[in-house]
Amino acid sequence: MKKLKVDIDEIAFIMETSDEFNSATLFDTETGEIISIPNELMSAVESDDEEALQDFPDWERDLIGTAESIVNDESGRFVDIPRKPSYEAYDLMVEFASSVTNKHLREKLEIALDGKGAFRRFKNVISDYPEEEKRWFAFKDKRMREEVIEWLNDLGIEPEQD
Repeated sequence: MKKLKVDIDEIAFIMETSDEFNSATLFDTETGEIISIPNELMSAVESDDEEALQDFPDWERDLIGTAESIVNDESGRFVDIPRKPSYEAYDLMVEFASSVTNKHLREKLEIALDGKGAFRRFKNVISDYPEEEKRWFAFKDKRMREEVIEWLNDLGIEPEQD
């Protein structure tokens, strides 16, 4: 397995977020770098639309070479960072709720997790219990780090720790 310095926390953050930034977010398996390219720019490069490429601001045009490298990559060097489906995030909250020893809080979390709006309600309930909220974040962070390491291992990469 290849050892590579990577930012596990940044990858975990990307996996947890939806594509709200409208960009392709990739991992460079040779350098460990995380690359984010706006979808519009990536589409223009893929379609070789020179006119559209000229319309991008300078800071985005600086990414054209990187986008071309990604589009032309046949070695598998650049890999999309997968997004965590919402049902997996929900399952994690359910698992955490079942681990809560305070019966009253556990029941409140179980009620909060029932039906539409579960994510918001869960956060609202847990925020009223600062110690459990800290435990929730530690629980979630640990699981996300484990998922990132497993994903990297599947790519043949052993992350180097700082």
